[in-house]
Amino acid sequence: MKPTAILYDKPECPFCWRVRMALHRCGVDYMRRSHDEFAHEWSLLTPGNTVPVLSMSGVIMHDSSVMLEYLNDLHGGLWPMEPDRCAHARSDALYADGAVGRSVRDLVFQRRDRIPADWDEAVIASAMQQWHEALPYLEERLGGDSFFVANAGITDFVLASRFGLALAYGMPSPRLPGLSGWFERMVDRPEFLQTAPEVVIGKLERGWMS
Repeated sequence: MKPTAILYDKPECPFCWRVRMALHRCGVDYMRRSHDEFAHEWSLLTPGNTVPVLSMSGVIMHDSSVMLEYLNDLHGGLWPMEPDRCAHARSDALYADGAVGRSVRDLVFQRRDRIPADWDEAVIASAMQQWHEALPYLEERLGGDSFFVANAGITDFVLASRFGLALAYGMPSPRLPGLSGWFERMVDRPEFLQTAPEVVIGKLERGWMS
C-alpha cells in the first residue's frame, strides 16, 4: 500500500523525532526521506531549508509544531480535550523546548562527531547545570500523573525527544523520581522505540545508567 505521507528528516533532530512519534501514534503510514539524499526535492518544499518537512494529503508543512497540531486535528488524543489542561500541556511543551532544549542542544553539539579532546568542558558543565536547574519545574508539573498528556501526547513527545538525546550523549539521568518514572514509561512505548535514532537505541541496549 502506498504511504499516505512523506517525511523529510534527520534522524537525530529532536523536532523530526517528535513528529515521527506522533505519526506512529496516529497510525499514519509514512515514508521517511533523508534531507541529504533527497536534498533537491526537500529544498523545494521548505523556504528556510529546515527539517522536518511533511507532505500529507496534499498539504506541505515545514514546521514541527504545525505538523503536530495537524495530526491532532485529524486524529485527536495528542492534546487534552479540556481547555485548561490543554493550555497547561502546551505551556509545558514550550518550556521543555526552551529550558531543557537549550541545555541538551549545547551538550549534543559539543559531543556529537567530536573526540573528547575537542570538547569544550566549560560548555558541557554549563549545559549539565542548566539541565538540572530546568527539571524541577517539570517534576512539579507532572505531579503524580503517568504522562503530561493522558496516554502520552505532544508534550510527552517534545520532552522525550530531548531526554532521549540528552541521555544518549551522556547527560546525567534526572535525579527526580517523577520524571525518571515518566521516562521509563515513555521508553516502553512503541512510538518511542520504533522511531528513535540509532544513538538512542544504542544507549538503550547498553543501559541508561551505563
